[in-house]
Amino acid sequence: MLREAEITLQFLFALSGMKRIPRSGWLSHEISLPDVESVAEHTFSTCTLAMMLADLETRRQAQVDVERVVRMALLHDLAESLTFDISQAYLSHMGGRGEEIKREVEDKAWSHLLRELGDSELARNYSSLQNEYIRAITKESKIVHAADSLDMLLQVLDYVRRGYPRRLLTELWEERRRMVSRSGVPSAKRVLGLIALEYEKLR
Repeated sequence: MLREAEITLQFLFALSGMKRIPRSGWLSHEISLPDVESVAEHTFSTCTLAMMLADLETRRQAQVDVERVVRMALLHDLAESLTFDISQAYLSHMGGRGEEIKREVEDKAWSHLLRELGDSELARNYSSLQNEYIRAITKESKIVHAADSLDMLLQVLDYVRRGYPRRLLTELWEERRRMVSRSGVPSAKRVLGLIALEYEKLR
């Protein structure tokens, strides 16, 4: 007899709350708060890009678990429902342990969310996906990381199109462009080329 999943209301509230959490990193780049996307908006775009990249990689005869890619993309920023978006600008004020502290905080948030999930089997599965994403070793996790960076590049392009000065976002653009170039995902590099070409037209 199959056991029904036992999802708690607290976990559902955490999911819903992502729609109200701004991506604070954009604020440190002087983007006006009304123009800042939410974590949920970023997650949706990253998921769609990840699915597309996975399909393109499959077409290249690469062995990719598309469902695993999409699941990982859906979960990759879930901890921010509790921690909010911890920006690089904020981490820089923490000194050399900034990234380590962020990881500790997000790990504790994940543990709390998995307890609230109320279903040990689902918790194990979701935890496995998140750990795979953090390690960024498998083809699937590399696709999700590439999709995450591509979404940020698309958002930079959107802000520049809306009139924000390029100089505010140049450093972020270059950082994410390099990450996609080094991702080891050929389809991501093709998409990067399309985005970069449009970005150069806005000079």
